[in-house]
Amino acid sequence: MQDIFGDDPIQHVQLAIRTPRGTWPTEGFMEVPARRGVREQLTRAVEALGIEDATNGWEASSEGRSIDARTTLMENGLAGEVIIRYGPPGHAVHRKG
Repeated sequence: MQDIFGDDPIQHVQLAIRTPRGTWPTEGFMEVPARRGVREQLTRAVEALGIEDATNGWEASSEGRSIDARTTLMENGLAGEVIIRYGPPGHAVHRKG
């Protein structure tokens, strides 16, 4: 995949994470370094939203495509304002709206 950020080590993404229990942050977006891991951000969202159910098997998607939680935001080609939808496979959270 092409590195859309070039060699800029301080590139950031404006990020929100939508789950079946709500969106984090609750308003707007948070600025996150693009080289930050997706799983780290998903874990922060789950903790911030007080989700105590098991999230094993949940999927992450953005703009209708799967996101690999084992890699970084940058490696997933995410840039600008990004909403990651995180929930059980097939859940309504994965649909735009």
